[in-house]
Formats: sequence, C-alpha cells, structure tokens
Amino acid sequence: MRFGFGQVHAGGATDIGLRRAVNEDAVLVTETVFAVADGMGGHEAGDLASRLGIAALNELAVAFPGTDAAPGDSPPAEEQSAVSLPHAQDVLDAVTQADDRIREAIGARGGTTLCALVLVGLEDNGGAWPATDSLTSKLPVIGSQNNEPPATTTALRLPLPPPGTARYLQDAPEVAPDEAAGDAPDAATRRPLHDPEPTTDVLPRYRAASEKLLEQPSPISAAVDGDLAGDQMRLMLLNVGDSRGYRLRDGVLSQLTRDHSAVQELIDAGVITEAEAMIHPQRNLITRALGAGGNSVPDTQFHAPRPGDRYLLCTDGLTGEVEPAVIEQILHNHPERSKALSALIDAALASGGRDNISVLIVDVEAPSS
Repeated sequence: MRFGFGQVHAGGATDIGLRRAVNEDAVLVTETVFAVADGMGGHEAGDLASRLGIAALNELAVAFPGTDAAPGDSPPAEEQSAVSLPHAQDVLDAVTQADDRIREAIGARGGTTLCALVLVGLEDNGGAWPATDSLTSKLPVIGSQNNEPPATTTALRLPLPPPGTARYLQDAPEVAPDEAAGDAPDAATRRPLHDPEPTTDVLPRYRAASEKLLEQPSPISAAVDGDLAGDQMRLMLLNVGDSRGYRLRDGVLSQLTRDHSAVQELIDAGVITEAEAMIHPQRNLITRALGAGGNSVPDTQFHAPRPGDRYLLCTDGLTGEVEPAVIEQILHNHPERSKALSALIDAALASGGRDNISVLIVDVEAPSS
C-alpha cells in the first residue's frame, strides 16, 4: 500500500505449536489493518473469540480500504484526509463491536487478547491525536539505554482453515499464495502431544484478592510518537491482554505495548522482578481481554510512519518462548518478511512450542523512485 510517506507492506503467520490440539490464535493482514488475537477457553470458546475479534477488524478494513495510488500519484498533504482511512474512533468502535459479539456468542466461557496496528486518518478537528504534554511514562527499549518517546496511553468472512493446522497468510502484495505456502513449516512433522488445560485466563478474582497490593496510579491510555504538525495519517497501535507490539528502528527493538497481566501488575507494584515473572506460577494469567468480563478497553498509541521501521505484532506463544534479544536479532538479520516469520516461529518451536504461535510483521518502506 503506497502513501505519501512511502509504502507499507505486511505478512503474518500462525502455527499450532507442539503441545496444543487446537490453534486458538487468529491473524489478520489487509492493506490498512493488521492484527493478532489469542483466544482463551478452548476450541468451543477461545477459537471462536479470536476469530470474532479478527472478523470485526476485517470489516473495518473492508469499510476503509485506504488507497493504492501509483508512485507519484499520492494525494497532496492537504487532500490526504480524504483518503479512505478510518479515524481513531472508528477503530475503537470496531473493538467495542468485537467485544460485544464475543460476549453474546460465548458468554463468559472465553475471550481473546488483541494487538492491532491500523493506518488511521486525521480527523477534521484534529481530535485523533492526543496531546504530547499528557505523556508521563516510558516503555522499555530492548538492547538500548535510551528510551523512545513514551508509547502508552468493537459474520466471519475470513478464509480460515480448519483448526489444528499450521496456516500462513499471504505476504501481500508481493508474495504469491503458492510462494507463501512454501515458506510454511511442515505441519505433518509436528504432532500435538496433548491438549493441556488452558494456561491463559482472565483473573478478576485475582485482581480483587490483590487489590490493595496492586493499587497504583493508572497509566495514561494514549500516547503519540513524533511531531504531528501537518501530518494527515498515523499508525494506531492498540492492545488488550498480553499479545504484544514491538518496533525495530535503527537496529534496536522496542517493546511498545504493556501487558495486561497479573505478573505485569506485580512488577509495576515492585513485588516481583521481571526475571521472577518469567517463572511465576501465574505468569500466563491476564487481567484484560475482549469478551471475558471486566475491563476490555484497549490501550492506544499513535506512531508516525518512518521509512525503515519494522513493526512486530505477536501472541505470547512467541514471547513466552523466545528472549527479546533473539527476536531483535531475527528481525534484523532477515529483511525478507517470509523468512523472518518462519525464523520467529522456528525459534519458538525450538524453545518448546508450548502454545500457539502467531507473528505479524509490518514494514514501512521509502517511496519507490
């Protein structure tokens, strides 16, 4: 997809892993909307929850397909607001719709995390972008001591294959379907050992029991990256649960999202360290999800597209198995998206593959000459 600042290309992949009988993850790659979701509650609930969440965002992408102007034909800055892109409120409405559909479909039997990156347009009154002086905190930058500017802040139509199979989405627009399929690992060589009890759950009871211990000022709900003056579009990143968003810029990987999880709250309260969180018995318990009761409001942030940036969206099937430094190395060493996707999934499988694994890469490239 070509825009005035350059081009945006993306590819995604999901794999059942080595221990699960059902893949409860779902991935969406369109021209303007990119997302991963990690369902909870088994095939009858979690798988449906993640697909419903992704379907709502797919409908958003259909309603706002963006533009595909030829090089040099991008609308001038004063006309880019007319490009078919959603506003920030349209994205939040789609998430709310997803939340409502999941609750109606499965009650409290399951839910899903969500991490999405959406190209959004500037509203006429400038209301899409939060004020920069409202930012009060910073998120970690992996492999660097210099933190980035802070980045914190609702009918299924997808051609989804049967559960329990490895599925790779087409890397659009330059990879053909047969080439994308050829990059997929051989699912036949990986037989699920068993279908263990779900290891991810939403814990309103845990929050209630730990209310005093975890009582901290709430983080701001939105953030902005870069100078917004005169710009007409942004990358809107949002997350609910423990699926994550990262950005590789100038060879340095930054974690942009903050997990909504029991251990993250314990870390924030100073009760445990990040190293202790890796082995904590409740490390897979999340405190926010779509359709599962309690808080389902996403954290949102806005980023200025910069040529050379590489964004990674992933479920905890990757981050629970692969160290951030290894993720950074893979993203840096594999400029071709299909190879980077395969390498990330292979790394998670080599580390145990205990959960479903979903990864999505969005590359911002300079305009074609």
